[in-house]
Amino acid sequence: MNALYIRLFFILLLLVLFFVKPEFESVTDPGLLGIYIFIFFTAIFIHLFSEWDNKNWFRLDVIFLLGYGIVHFQWPIMSAISDIYPEKYAKVSMTSYQVNYATWLSAIGIVSWFLGYSLLAKKTVPDTVRYSFNYKKLLWLTIILSGLFLSTAGSDYLSGGIYKGSQGTGVGEGVSVYFQLLLSISIIVLTAVVLLDKKDNFDTNSIAWLLSLDKKYLFISIGYVLLFLSIGDRGAAIQVIFAFLILFGSLIRSITLVELIVISIIGGLLLTIIGLGRSAYDGDILSSGLDNLEIMSGYDITLELADSIRTLHSTLATVPGYHDYFYGKLWLDRLLSVIPLAQNIYLQLSEDVTYEMSSAGYITYLKYGLNPTSGEGTSLIADAFINFGLAGVLICLFLLGMFFKKAQNELRLQQSYYWMIIAALLGSIAFYLGRGSLLDPFRLIVWGMGLSYFLVKRRRKNV
Repeated sequence: MNALYIRLFFILLLLVLFFVKPEFESVTDPGLLGIYIFIFFTAIFIHLFSEWDNKNWFRLDVIFLLGYGIVHFQWPIMSAISDIYPEKYAKVSMTSYQVNYATWLSAIGIVSWFLGYSLLAKKTVPDTVRYSFNYKKLLWLTIILSGLFLSTAGSDYLSGGIYKGSQGTGVGEGVSVYFQLLLSISIIVLTAVVLLDKKDNFDTNSIAWLLSLDKKYLFISIGYVLLFLSIGDRGAAIQVIFAFLILFGSLIRSITLVELIVISIIGGLLLTIIGLGRSAYDGDILSSGLDNLEIMSGYDITLELADSIRTLHSTLATVPGYHDYFYGKLWLDRLLSVIPLAQNIYLQLSEDVTYEMSSAGYITYLKYGLNPTSGEGTSLIADAFINFGLAGVLICLFLLGMFFKKAQNELRLQQSYYWMIIAALLGSIAFYLGRGSLLDPFRLIVWGMGLSYFLVKRRRKNV
């Protein structure tokens, strides 16, 4: 399909959405929701059709769209088509007067993302650039970080006690937070380097190729994934798994649509079991999760992720009616997070408060006040809207789409080593970015690029 026609089609969808724009506050209308849902799926169909020549289905755009769709459209689809609502209305706010507008805003955002994605043309080159790598320094740093994290995280965290009613946080405490973050970034960067280094060794047997990789890397990465799954911290494990699969599908062998569906079903079921089992007071996670597994329908597997839509409803119920837009102030925590302790120093030097440095912090404050018992999180549309309103949603999602397409193009071209690292880091959080902040990739990319620059040596091969 001609690229110009695709862009014009997405522009047309945006115009249609503005034509059927709802009131900011209105009674939930299943008919309107149906229109927005139809536009959402139409845009996805056109996008996937335009990418049909790409036989790899485990790629950045697909993974992002899966997560985004679950967060922003699962509950509207269920309520509009099946008349199913969350059991806890207050948790997801489906009875609020912002449901129509929230769904419309989600549709506007994703169509804008598609437009940005389609704006950058696909590029091809006759030959890819091939490098040989020396990553011993990065490998040893990863080993050292593993030891530092295990020695500082504490038995409460490592035993999964944080999910069993004991004190603690979901990411360890104190300095272990930084060790865990650095460890995850170093493993993802190491994954990219190892796969780039060994991609020419692949024949036809994926298992044989996998077992031929650096044994220290395999031990660390597999051990990391198994450790966090045993704790019940699914996000940390998913980051490494998704980064590997994104790179594997792009560099080594295409992952087919059938394989993607199988991976999604098995992975979703496993993560659901872990989620159910991690809060059990006795027994291991898997057995406890299986005992509590009572899936009545397919949507249960993604229910926890879908419930994140409550953050968008909370935002619309407050901004701009009771509080003006924040004009970027709620991105301060993501910008300052690049420098350790910079947030604390900023708070000491300024008169700002912690909950007005991030959209997740402010949304949590709206529900729990100054002494929150847990975090509410945020969502991509809520994060853009709370900072800059409708214009922010349009512009931010448009730019994000362009960024995703740039990373996807670089995976195809395999010309720029640093863009390959960026693509791996972006892929590690692409699925969960729908329930995160627009700037969530920022620290990952800055730190990952630093590790790559100082700890990895590469030499271009003569082909």
